[in-house]
Amino acid sequence: MLRTAGAVAELLGATLEGEASVKLRGAEVDSRRVEEGDLFVALPGAQRDGHDFVAEALERGAAALVRRDVELPPPPAGRALIRVDDTLGAYHRLAAEERTRRPWWVVGLTGSVGKTTTKDMLAALLGTRFPTGASEGNRNSTLGLPAEILSQPPEVEVFVAEMGMSRPGELDTLGRIVRPHVLLYTRIAPAHTEFFPDLEAIVRAKAELLRHLEEGGVLVLNAADPHQASFAAPQASRTITYGAPGAEVRAESLEPRGLLGSVFTLVMEEESVPVELPLAGAHQVENLLAAAAAAGSMGVTAEEIAGAAAGLQAAPHRGRVLHPNPDVTLVDDSYNSSPLALTRMLELLAATPGRRVAVLGEMYELGEIAEEAHAEAGRLAATSCDVLVTVGGQDAMELAMAALSSERPPSAVHRVSGVEEAIGVVTGLVEPGDVILVKGSRGVQLDRLVAALTGEEA
Repeated sequence: MLRTAGAVAELLGATLEGEASVKLRGAEVDSRRVEEGDLFVALPGAQRDGHDFVAEALERGAAALVRRDVELPPPPAGRALIRVDDTLGAYHRLAAEERTRRPWWVVGLTGSVGKTTTKDMLAALLGTRFPTGASEGNRNSTLGLPAEILSQPPEVEVFVAEMGMSRPGELDTLGRIVRPHVLLYTRIAPAHTEFFPDLEAIVRAKAELLRHLEEGGVLVLNAADPHQASFAAPQASRTITYGAPGAEVRAESLEPRGLLGSVFTLVMEEESVPVELPLAGAHQVENLLAAAAAAGSMGVTAEEIAGAAAGLQAAPHRGRVLHPNPDVTLVDDSYNSSPLALTRMLELLAATPGRRVAVLGEMYELGEIAEEAHAEAGRLAATSCDVLVTVGGQDAMELAMAALSSERPPSAVHRVSGVEEAIGVVTGLVEPGDVILVKGSRGVQLDRLVAALTGEEA
């Protein structure tokens, strides 16, 4: 951000208390993440109000953005309080202004599956040509993404912004802030259906970003996804398709290698080059094609893409293949779960030799489709693994019962209520030669099981 507290206050029409000349270099909404030079934004939360942590944040950072009507002690020497009527609105305005002020080329992406992996791939591909920044992890919400925009180092020329949603209107809000020059869609599928009446409503919500593509920008669509067939942005100078046979960017001569990745020929523009992608699962090819289409629109060549692809690694807890010991393979996909993402990983497990163990946590935020989605997952798991462990409450029970109804022997299906119990069960049943898939929604905390199996910190 590289502003003073006084400049921020002037921009926001805010009241300043404390040191106006204190320098700000980034922003944070989580007091635990605040570092020296950051602006802490105090936002009301479901459990706690960020104003309760202002004192702690000021000890670590330079200033805090707070509401006018909240009683707080004066800031310490060398710190500042910036008071506004609406902290969230001011925070979004500040991020939108930063996006306008910086001479960036901005690439935005959204979808239901593969967003974070595709974002990481795209940042790696663009990094072969440009000083590139990207939103960290899955900080893709109306709370996390503005902080990422405000915290990018000054040398960044291209910024890759992952944009997520759980409710209608959230992508419209992010679109007004991000205003991408390139807009990329991964595949759209049921996710967060607790907050949407049907899949069509999810598709409409994803389309909220189309109106925010910069004039003359590039729209990148998944030709293998029928939900994107009607997507168009009047201000786009070009639409690029990927993924399906006949798409402008596609894979030919695909050779899936399971946990070892995939080999294929990348076809784009007038180029055709062999690619070795080391990420587990053939579904990662679609993610790479998405990233290649966006990067190609900015001048990255197929040869450069192939070179970068060979060195890609899965992010922690997102399909990373680990070896707790030489005789056991662990596929750690514990960060999140949805019906399509789980299907893809169970298909990968089914194609892997060895005794196959699936540890599946509940899929959250599915609403009315939760019961059937978990039952369908149980039926698929019954044909994909030799041992199934389900983790959670009623939905985990649905998953286990569906697997048992598919004629799995009772000894092959275990249901536990939480991660601590799962740790005891799984560590007790692991055998040499096992391939273990761990996948569930983040709230199930299956990363703690991975940590127990690998001896690393969760």
